[in-house]
Amino acid sequence: MSEFITRMGPLFWVMSIFAIYGMAIIGERLFYFHRVNINSGDFLRGLSSLLRKGRYDEARHEASLLPGPTARVVEAVLSRPKLSRSDLRDIAVEATQLEVFRVEKNIRGLLVVATVTPLLGMLGTILGLVRFYGQPGILEGKLPTIEMSSAIYQALLSSAYGVALAIPAYLLYMYLAARSRKLIHKIERAALETVHIICDAREQAAEASSAKS
Repeated sequence: MSEFITRMGPLFWVMSIFAIYGMAIIGERLFYFHRVNINSGDFLRGLSSLLRKGRYDEARHEASLLPGPTARVVEAVLSRPKLSRSDLRDIAVEATQLEVFRVEKNIRGLLVVATVTPLLGMLGTILGLVRFYGQPGILEGKLPTIEMSSAIYQALLSSAYGVALAIPAYLLYMYLAARSRKLIHKIERAALETVHIICDAREQAAEASSAKS
């Protein structure tokens, strides 16, 4: 390992910093997605039962107890239950947009790692070859074949290390981006369903009131 580091030089540490940065993003995002994961179907069914009984404060309290963006958006809609359907839908859209940044936070950093590390590896290869061909007598063919092979091997190590870091970084970026899109879709769906539940509960309450009178 020490020989590998010595051959690559300072670029090894630069690319390793990018690798550590990428691993930090992966760990933080995986923990975030695990923490905010809730069963939105059961959650909305429970809210529907409470709202049909007119227990809006209790429904909002239940939403405030759950973690994650889905519960926060639902709580934002529940905070203004007397608004019209279109106004409630606007609140749902605005609340969802505010959560998008939190959901997609830092994910693009992995794309930076996947893009920059192979470029740094290529830079290391080019610098190694420039240093190699800058040696006295190299252009006259006076350097032994063994030394030439060793120098080229040293130059190519940087590219290999950069590509080895870029491939998993890009794959994990695609995975986390897909998870974020899925979560955003779940948030949007839960917000709109909450709007419909509130409006339907109000209509049912009005019909029951008019039937009694």
